[in-house]
Amino acid sequence: MTKYSKKETIDELKIELSDIEKLYKAKCIKWTGTTTDSNEQYSEVIAQELLKHRAEFDKITMVKRKNSYSRKNHCNIEIDICKSNRDEENFAKRITGLELNNLGLIKDYQIPLKDTSANEGIGKIDLISYKDKYLFLIELKYTGNPEALLRALLESYIYSKIVCKNKLITDLLGSVNPDEIKIIPSVLLVPKCKSYDELKEMEDGKRPYLKKLSLELGIRFFTMEFFVNEIHL
Repeated sequence: MTKYSKKETIDELKIELSDIEKLYKAKCIKWTGTTTDSNEQYSEVIAQELLKHRAEFDKITMVKRKNSYSRKNHCNIEIDICKSNRDEENFAKRITGLELNNLGLIKDYQIPLKDTSANEGIGKIDLISYKDKYLFLIELKYTGNPEALLRALLESYIYSKIVCKNKLITDLLGSVNPDEIKIIPSVLLVPKCKSYDELKEMEDGKRPYLKKLSLELGIRFFTMEFFVNEIHL
């Protein structure tokens, strides 16, 4: 991978901020390692800069959705047990419908955000769970996933801003008062993925700006080992 200085990293981020809804896909968000001059983690440089430009996230626009977020028979699941590059999706399928401590009931997986083909480039929410009047919008990173924690938390947060909140709540929970439900951007990590390792480093104080950004955006982190743990930063 090509190495970049601190200034080059910041300059690249500023370009990507012009398309805030797709920031989590930006090349610089995926960079791992340290800058050539200051020897800082790329994610730390970017997180610090994002804190300075916090108002940019307010430009994210909600995508109105006419189709239901709830898909009948979507949970009649067939799982591909062959070795493939779909291990993460298969894991999401396996835990859908289960009641997990800290996360509650896993309501569904791979929930689409876009309404029409005009919403090109908008992805899907990996998992949604419900517990105690909280809907957790979950970005999942499974064993072997090489993506950085910065991408995971940005993806979850941006999706939480894009989703049509009242409709999502009504579609998934029925006749409840949407004002009583809070949507929480969340990240669920399974051991032996890069994001899991970086979360542990963040817990140990090695990624202070990433931690500060996570707290500023209200991200909740969970790890799934023998059971689901919530990580309190």
